[in-house]
Amino acid sequence: MPESPSFAAWLRTAPEPWFRAFAAYRTDLLRTDVTDVARLAALAASQAAVARGLESLDAPALRVVHRAAVLARIAPAVDRSELLAAAEDPAPEAALTSAITAGLLWPATGSGDPAAASAYRVQPEAGALLPVTAAARATPQPWQSAADPRPLRTAAVSDALLENAQGAGVAGAVSRALTVVAEFSDHEVSQLVSGGVGKRDAQTLARAAGTDTARFALLVELASYLGWLSTTRDPADPQWRPTAEFDTAAASPREQVWTDLVTAWLTHPVDIAHVLAGTTPAGERIHLLGRDEHARTAFGGFPSARPQILTLRRLVLVALLREGGGRALSEEDVVALLSFTHPLLAAVRTDEVAQVLDEAESFGLTASPLGHPDAHALTPIGRVLAEWIAAVDDPFDLLGSSPVNAQELASGPPAALREQIAALLPPLETAVTLQSDLTGVAFGPLDHTVSLRLERIADVDTRGQGTVYRFTDDSVTRALRTGESVESILAVLEDVSATEVPTTLEHLVHAAGARLHRIRVARARSVVVVDDPTDLDILLDDPVASAIGLRRLAPTVAVADASSDRVSALLETEDRPILRIDPDAEDPAGTRAPVPARAAPPTTRTTRVPAARIEAHINDLAAARAQPPRTSSPARRATSPSAAGASAAGRGTTAGSSGTTSTTSTTGAAGAAGASGTAAGEGAGNTGTGTAVGQDAAASADGDPQTVLAELGEAAAVSAPVDVILTTTDGTQRTVRMVPQSVSGGRVLGRTDAGKALRISVARIVRVRRSGSRDDEGSTRG
Repeated sequence: MPESPSFAAWLRTAPEPWFRAFAAYRTDLLRTDVTDVARLAALAASQAAVARGLESLDAPALRVVHRAAVLARIAPAVDRSELLAAAEDPAPEAALTSAITAGLLWPATGSGDPAAASAYRVQPEAGALLPVTAAARATPQPWQSAADPRPLRTAAVSDALLENAQGAGVAGAVSRALTVVAEFSDHEVSQLVSGGVGKRDAQTLARAAGTDTARFALLVELASYLGWLSTTRDPADPQWRPTAEFDTAAASPREQVWTDLVTAWLTHPVDIAHVLAGTTPAGERIHLLGRDEHARTAFGGFPSARPQILTLRRLVLVALLREGGGRALSEEDVVALLSFTHPLLAAVRTDEVAQVLDEAESFGLTASPLGHPDAHALTPIGRVLAEWIAAVDDPFDLLGSSPVNAQELASGPPAALREQIAALLPPLETAVTLQSDLTGVAFGPLDHTVSLRLERIADVDTRGQGTVYRFTDDSVTRALRTGESVESILAVLEDVSATEVPTTLEHLVHAAGARLHRIRVARARSVVVVDDPTDLDILLDDPVASAIGLRRLAPTVAVADASSDRVSALLETEDRPILRIDPDAEDPAGTRAPVPARAAPPTTRTTRVPAARIEAHINDLAAARAQPPRTSSPARRATSPSAAGASAAGRGTTAGSSGTTSTTSTTGAAGAAGASGTAAGEGAGNTGTGTAVGQDAAASADGDPQTVLAELGEAAAVSAPVDVILTTTDGTQRTVRMVPQSVSGGRVLGRTDAGKALRISVARIVRVRRSGSRDDEGSTRG
């Protein structure tokens, strides 16, 4: 029975179907610079690749790998029966096969069918990523008990209900978004020191917009991401205000507004559940419109390759598409399903999934059947969007995702969906019916400009497909205090009313105007005008005057250093109702915030093999694997000390080594390097432009970090002595003979022939060769 092989050694001799299955599954490892099996194996053994492989496993396969990583701390080869028992699944062989196909396990002994081997080895980095110590395993992980909930319980939902829900959701999302952003024009919202919006301000604005706090927070975050909201340039007191970009969006077709919102929802990594809680599971404080640089680390534990909330949103939609079959799934079943299929996704929690489903419903993407509020089904537009997501960047295919897919997703849904949205939206109403009970009724979605004019002088009593406005003494007084006059209010009512203005409403407006005192505040930062000089004397004697820098210019005129909004607020706190005059004058701070400058989108370059070339690349790798090992001549492999030293020094000079230095050849050797199809060359690294596959491409692999790691991994697997040629701090080279024991964290740990422990930084290693290989003959002494 052969000795326990390394992953690279097994990959070179694995049965053809197994090699092709591994390469087809791990498409994230297929790169134009990975041209032989040695590089492929070294890349698969890196921590990033192992992490992505673990993320792609379901719960039973993850339990198999975890058990292997735990037992590998005792012995490198783990018995098959131990792994099958760890799966805790009706089909444990399938879980074991998944782990092998992902390149996380491989047979330790024997030949033949890899799935039937008696023992297996595991990638060392799996132990660094999973809880393998006794202390770490003391806290149970959810995936250790996750079971497949399929077949799922479903509930029927009528087509009429889905169609009505999507129409109401689309119209409501557009209307709420425009209303929410417009509220920032009517309220003074200061920016926090940390850059966001205070909780009290958010609650006030949410009530004014007539929506709940969760949906308000979502729309504000998306509006900021789209450039509809920003801060003014006042260094003393920056305010959150709508931008000119918002004015453009408000004038755009409503289907375009909806498309922009949904695209931002799929690409902006803000977790509203964290915003509402004020903290992330990782313990970081977060608030509305705060910085989002922690999006990737919001959840502690396993490192994720992308922001988890984005993955969860896409997963929920695609899961409803594939598992619902046109019927509704319960929140509980969605959580159980995703916990089984994506056990390492920490965002799969009941509160997070419930928040995502609520957000999807607010956009008209999902609906709940009557009598089952906890069940959700995709609407027709939700199915179209989910199918597009699955085709562009399938969240269930983590390894097939690439930056190119993400860019395509950010470009927005297809034009066909936009046309479908446009057909759902009813025509806008431009007039309301004013009634003698002091209400105004819009019998359909109201034009945004008309609604903004009415909301200045009335309160929204009911929102929905139609809107009911209620005129009260407080609402009319509010309009008068923000710059309107009795005449302008009556003019607005006559302009937007489909009928005559009721007498009762006229009397209400005139009565509210008659009660206000004659203290007026004009915009000029700011000018206070009074009718009676005595009123101004009282104001100047008040301590508030010094706080706002109030100074008399004339018997009835004074100026202040604060904005007109602040002067008005301070005077009203002293029980001095005011009127604004000259409401159309421009405030020095600006009525619109500047549109935030967006950095140009980065140019995404990747060495990943395009999808159309994957099959051909796998064929080339299989053909290169079948070629017999070929060793190049010593003269071709020789590397000058200066060139090799410069290459190694460029990779890092911060680690040291200790031990005996043997006088051996500094050129490459056959041994494991020849078996892996690698030899020395002048171009080290993984960014070369050559695309050859096989022995010719491998001729330039010497010195490549992946090749070095592969050689060290193979030597550690069989406890074989190697000669490590490394660069010292002064740029010279030395050769150290050692027996590697482990390779992790960018360092190789081993012992010399005398038993002395060594720790060497991989960045300083120029080349590795097996000791005593025949390639040493006739080579140059170093």
